[in-house]
Amino acid sequence: MTLTSDTVFGLSLSPDGSRAAVGGADNTVRVLETATGKELLKIGNHENWVLGTVFGVDGKRLVSVGRDRAAKLTDAATGAFVENVNLLRGQLAAIARHPRRDVVLIGGEDRVPYLYTMDRARAMKIADDSTLIRKFDKQSGGIFSLAFSPDGSNAAAAGEAGEVPIYNTETGALVAVCKGHEGGIYALAFRPDGEQLATGGFDGSVRIYEVKSGKLVREFVAVPLEKNLITQKGTP
Repeated sequence: MTLTSDTVFGLSLSPDGSRAAVGGADNTVRVLETATGKELLKIGNHENWVLGTVFGVDGKRLVSVGRDRAAKLTDAATGAFVENVNLLRGQLAAIARHPRRDVVLIGGEDRVPYLYTMDRARAMKIADDSTLIRKFDKQSGGIFSLAFSPDGSNAAAAGEAGEVPIYNTETGALVAVCKGHEGGIYALAFRPDGEQLATGGFDGSVRIYEVKSGKLVREFVAVPLEKNLITQKGTP
């Protein structure tokens, strides 16, 4: 099925796997039924491209981020806008949800990862930032990707800089720095036991690091050039 004639970004699945959310360059968030591909919701709360989405722990809420600088909290059943989770700063390109709590990590052009709770302690006021839990260190470039370890104890940030810092989620302390990439880093994934982190970026290599030390364990080219050339020539 065709959702939009423009680019889509930031796919995420609901906790039960029944729905998928995706942002778009048409400024919308679409919620789809995974079993059928049926569009359940078309949400137009953003004023610019939507680059990331996450469901809450129980799947009843959705947070989306994008170029309009907002992390928007939405009712995932109706598509009704609830409020902005964050104080508006720079454009946002990445979001990740804590695996056990309704807490989100967001980041983008201002190079700072911000940790927010989805639940406001008091009524919202103008320029209110009461949902902010903590700010992490300012990065050396814009942020493209964020990830929590499976138990939520660590968080990683990646982007224009060729390194990935890993932080303790609860204290904000730097745990390790993973180095070795040449160019931007666009993808992060922790191993299920949280002991290693995989990264991928502009230089075409996937690198696997030890989380506790930042030590490089292994690196390889995601798609070997020889195989790619053979495929282009039409050879089996």
